[in-house]
Amino acid sequence: MTSIDASKLKLPLQMLLMGSATKLVAPKTKTVFIEDLPPEEVAKHAPEPAGLVNLGNTCYLNSVVQCMRSIPQLRSGLRAYVPPPRSANSLAAGTASSSPLLLSSLRDLFESLDRTTNAVPPSNFVMATKIAFPQFAQTGPRGQPMQQDAEEFYSNLLTVAGGEMRGNCLTAGLTGGQSAASAPTPEELDGAENLADALFGMKMEETLTCDEFSSAETAAAASSDAMDIDNNTALVEPPVTSYDLHRKLVCNIQGGSDASAQVNVNHLSEGIALSLSGKITKHSEILNRDAVWTRTQRIARLPPVIVVQFGRFYWKATPDSQDHAGVKCKVMKPVAFNGTFDVYEFCNEKNSKGLEEVERCSSSGGRRPYRQKAQGRR
Repeated sequence: MTSIDASKLKLPLQMLLMGSATKLVAPKTKTVFIEDLPPEEVAKHAPEPAGLVNLGNTCYLNSVVQCMRSIPQLRSGLRAYVPPPRSANSLAAGTASSSPLLLSSLRDLFESLDRTTNAVPPSNFVMATKIAFPQFAQTGPRGQPMQQDAEEFYSNLLTVAGGEMRGNCLTAGLTGGQSAASAPTPEELDGAENLADALFGMKMEETLTCDEFSSAETAAAASSDAMDIDNNTALVEPPVTSYDLHRKLVCNIQGGSDASAQVNVNHLSEGIALSLSGKITKHSEILNRDAVWTRTQRIARLPPVIVVQFGRFYWKATPDSQDHAGVKCKVMKPVAFNGTFDVYEFCNEKNSKGLEEVERCSSSGGRRPYRQKAQGRR
């Protein structure tokens, strides 16, 4: 504000005062600025999660940890995890399991990430990983840590979680630490006995059908190759159905779009459909010899979390090489995917009917995809 020369003012003066005639009341709640909050409170309101420091080609580990951190059920189960007591004999002999150390360090790492917005060095978890899985401790000619595969680490980590996180961990993870009365029933778990299978496990229905005959007529024509078969009886090789538990779907890119590729995969759904079917050689009871069968897999149980692996590596034969029979090649091509992953076409008949029922009950006007695709590294 500039100074006023009173000698130039003429009377009378008109002055306008702005304010309130009443006494100002202090706010009931003190205004708190984010700069005044402790680090753990700032981390809760941060738009982006805290990062992880790369400790030397540990990007494979960091990416899996960040994906796992976004799953609340897994975090609830880890909070309830209590390492089993180790006997004095196992400690003395050095045979104590490294699994409790791995899961405990993962839980502690999650808690460290919750308390800050700065990048956190996962030193203890990397050390526990190398103790549990020595293959991740490999070094190059100059002693530098070697690059590792994120999918291999993910599979090994879930194997440990599947062996350790049972009982209370399973209940706490699926109920969010609330009352056990809200825990899923055995029918809903459908054979999942640990938290890893309950969260990630897909019960896959595999059907094998013999390609060499698919009708009674062709079966009778082929029966001359079989032993002790009544040609007057209509014979059809019955399909063979089995069930297995998988913790991921695979998007099979099949070697890219070059001339040697079997299939040109451009979209996620195409790659998954490719990995869920194929040809195998199997003994035929009707023909009494090996025959070609078609393998078809469908999802019989949908888990809360679906993990998709992009199979970016394939084996390329090198017949002209004197050093090796083939090399492992990486597919350098983009594969598109939608923001929402619709698994309807990959489900078996029972699950498909369930999703159709959801569609009929939905007011959105279209089929509601089962689950949104989680963000993560490909």
